[in-house]
Amino acid sequence: MVRGRGSSGGFTLIEIMVVVVIISMVLMLVIPKLPSSDQNNLKNSARTLASTLRYLQERAAASGSGFSLTMAPGTDHMKISEVSGDGSRVEPKDPLLQKSPIIAGIIVTDVRIPRLGKVTEGELRVDVGVGGIRDFVTIHLQAPSGQFWTVMAFPSGGKVKQYPGYLEDPL
Repeated sequence: MVRGRGSSGGFTLIEIMVVVVIISMVLMLVIPKLPSSDQNNLKNSARTLASTLRYLQERAAASGSGFSLTMAPGTDHMKISEVSGDGSRVEPKDPLLQKSPIIAGIIVTDVRIPRLGKVTEGELRVDVGVGGIRDFVTIHLQAPSGQFWTVMAFPSGGKVKQYPGYLEDPL
């Protein structure tokens, strides 16, 4: 028996494309509603904070003006200010610096600066001048699940690193 031209089995390209479009639409509706994990938020916050500290140091050196990073240990409050010519602190003109580098819900548990020790409460300001950060700074971030990440900023070199876990001494 000989088969005719139109009797071959399988799917047409149009049928496959329709199925792909339907699956894509379902994924577009479902994926944004999936909760992001605390661990990813914590890791992203540590990376963003480290990048922000490096960027602040580069901006201060290039522009000749200073910046400050104000934190309140025990909270998720973190704000960047630019030091104006008269010494007052104003909102930075750079849109990248106008929002907090950490994701809401991620808290700064403590900050360690050798001359101040371990700061766990109140408000703390880290100044970034033309020469970079003056002191070695260790910032511990914590997710609601209890996991930690550590961000360490080294003076004068612009080097900033982040590590998983709660570290007190540089590696």
